[in-house]
Amino acid sequence: MKVLILRPEELLEDTLKKFSEHGFEAYGCPFIKLRYVDFEVPEHDFVIVTSQNAARALKERGVKLRRVIAIGKKTAELIDAEEVLLPSKFDSETLYKEFAEMLRGKRVVAFRSNAGSDVIRRLAEIADFREIEVYRIEKLQGEEQKREIEKVKAGFYDAIVFSSSMIARGLLELCDEECLKALEKILIVAIGPPTAKVLAEKGIKAEIPEEYTFDGIIRLLKSKKM
Repeated sequence: MKVLILRPEELLEDTLKKFSEHGFEAYGCPFIKLRYVDFEVPEHDFVIVTSQNAARALKERGVKLRRVIAIGKKTAELIDAEEVLLPSKFDSETLYKEFAEMLRGKRVVAFRSNAGSDVIRRLAEIADFREIEVYRIEKLQGEEQKREIEKVKAGFYDAIVFSSSMIARGLLELCDEECLKALEKILIVAIGPPTAKVLAEKGIKAEIPEEYTFDGIIRLLKSKKM
């Protein structure tokens, strides 16, 4: 199975290796780039870390935290903290539903990108909430990305993995009617509901893994190969 994985460039190598080890013919293309920015760590009772990228920014600063709620197992592994909690599903909606009462009235800081879900911001209604931008996501729409669009149109790939809603938007902005029709014939996988929602706005039905991780995606793709 030929699988196109859409991730930022600095994260692609390890992901491609993982997919190759599981027997997939893996290809990659970055439709976004990450630009890290300076930030401060204010006083807080709880920290929310929404991605591996935000966790890396904290780790590089040598920040030691107390109580953290992290989205994703890999994110949790990168965090230096006394306690790290995980929602049962790795998305902002589940985090809010499962931890809102715990965070009520507390000082809560979320470290995230400039393109994070609005769901986390609802904590401002029940807590002393601050949002700290630690990196910015910028779309890539150059020649490399346009070449991938042409390969999609030519039916080169059996499956495409979208790892974020911003990546989905970036690809769709380059996608004409011929490209959209080609996507209908390919197995489309979105890492979670927000990404699937962006694709659905263009009429593209995406499969979502039971676990919103790349391990979950690999299990999903293997089930389709059988």
